[in-house]
Order: sequence, then structure tokens, then C-alpha cells
Amino acid sequence: MPVVDVRLLAAPAFSLSIGVDGAMRYAGVNDSLCRLTGLDVGDLVGRTPAECLPPEIAAHVETQYRHCMKLGSIYEYEEHLDLPGGAKWWRTALSPILDPATGTATGLFGMSSDITDRKRDELELRSAAFKDSLTGICNRRRFDRDLDLAVSGALEAGRIFALVLADVDRFKPINDTYGHAAGDAVLQELAGRLAKGIRSTDRLARIGGDEFAAILWVDSEAATDEAMQRLRFHLDEPMRIQDHAMRVGMSFGTVLWRPGMTTAGILAEADHAMYREKRAIAA
Repeated sequence: MPVVDVRLLAAPAFSLSIGVDGAMRYAGVNDSLCRLTGLDVGDLVGRTPAECLPPEIAAHVETQYRHCMKLGSIYEYEEHLDLPGGAKWWRTALSPILDPATGTATGLFGMSSDITDRKRDELELRSAAFKDSLTGICNRRRFDRDLDLAVSGALEAGRIFALVLADVDRFKPINDTYGHAAGDAVLQELAGRLAKGIRSTDRLARIGGDEFAAILWVDSEAATDEAMQRLRFHLDEPMRIQDHAMRVGMSFGTVLWRPGMTTAGILAEADHAMYREKRAIAA
């Protein structure tokens, strides 16, 4: 070992030897990989991942190496590693080095490429696809996905949550009186105020023209009431839009998930609750 002299390769590459005790040690690392990772050849060669890498990273890469050994064939994967050279996304291809007599793996050969720019572009596109362009919060597409996941989690694991639907009171007169630009500014302001009232684990979305929704991770009616107090807290303050002072209210419909409720069922119940509150305000 190593069968392949990785120092002769231009692409980032490494090799590992596998001892009779099953321990894997880096047998070769080339300069290209060292430059990108910020790791030093002398700190790697002859050592196991656990001896030269941070514990979480060592456990992760060793899991990948052993998976390749178990497969006994080429194995490719993507990973995000925070190394001395900086946090980067990598695409790595591993190949076991087999003993021709026994067919057992005596080592591994790996080649990696830095795909950070591509992954960043992918993540930005994915984020844009799930973001409401006007308010910057989640859009209907993301909300539908999150609600399906929440209901699935509740059905399978009993993780309780509350669904909140909200609608702006008398929004049409705002558009008619002050114009659509003022209406957009109101929606942006409301989105910001609602966002202040939810926790980082909750989800807020704009799902229609003047309709908002939230998924709140609560497990009781009492916790739901507390969460709704936080959500409503910043809405009472008047807002100033285009030099006009406005008080803009919202009607809410809140439902705590119950065993057996489907996505359609909880949506319908929250919608009915919201319109009951809206009718009470209008009365």
C-alpha cells in the first residue's frame, strides 16, 4: 500500500490502508487535497481518522469508508465538512482496493472535488423556490410541504402541532383607498410582525393574497393559547404606511392536531375557525 501513488494526481486524492485489525489509516494524501482542506500530510499519513480529524468529522468519514468496503465497489457521495481550510461541500468517489487472491479490501482510494459553488447555487435556487417574493417568508409551496410533513409526523410519531390560518381584516379597502403599493407594504409589515411572534422551530408562510399560515410546535391547548398570544402581540400597534397611520387587524383560526386528522381535515377546520372570528369582528 498504497497501490495508487496519489501524489502523482492533480485532483485532490487520498488512500487508506486497512490493517488486519480492521483499523483504517491514511496511507497517502496529495498536495491538492491538503491545499483545499488546510490539513497537513504529516498530520494525516499513518493515522486513523479519529487520530487526526475532529470527532464528528472522523466518525462521519469513517462511516463512509466502511460503507464502501461493505459494498465492495465504487461509492460516490456528497458531504459538507468544516475543515481548517474552511467549510466546503465535497463530492467524493471511493473505490476499494481488493486483494486479488482473497477479494477482501486491503485499502481504499478516494478522489474528491470541491463543489461548494454549485451547492451554494442549488441551495439559493431551492430557497428562492420556497420563498414569498413580496414578504420574504415561506410561500404556499413550502407551507404545503411542511404541513404534509407535520401531519405525517403526528400520525406516525404522535408529535402534536397547531395549525394557524390568518386573514387580514378589511384588506380590500386599503388597496382601493391607498393603492396596491400601500397594500403590499401592509403585507410586508404584517409578515414582519407575525415573524416576531413565532419561535425558530415554528413555520410562518404567506399562502395567498392577504392570507398567512403558521405551524406551531405545541402539544396542548394551553401551549397553543400562549403561542397565539405571542403571535398577536405585535399586531395591536398602529403602522405607518405612505405617511398614513393605519390600524390593521387580522382574523385567526387555530386548530390543535388531534389523532386521525388529515391534512385536508385540519386545513378545513382552521379555515372555518378563522371565518367564525372574521364574522364576529364584522358583526
